[in-house]
Amino acid sequence: MAISDGEYLVTTARDLGAALKHFRTASGVTQADAAEAMGIGQPYLSALEGGKFGSSLTHALRLLRLVGCEVVVRPREPRG
Repeated sequence: MAISDGEYLVTTARDLGAALKHFRTASGVTQADAAEAMGIGQPYLSALEGGKFGSSLTHALRLLRLVGCEVVVRPREPRG
């Protein structure tokens, strides 16, 4: 779920997939190029961007919420 320009609050696998797709496309990287660079197939990357990570991720995110934590995905600060 987008919470501000360039930040995603991740509470579900689908939220993480949306963040992956947003940041990939914002970087000008195609699915094919990203998949090749990562050594995975483009259909697998497409599934990840669709939020298909399996139940382990879903359970981990639920546990984090249960204990009062949140996962936020945002661009890294430049290292200097």
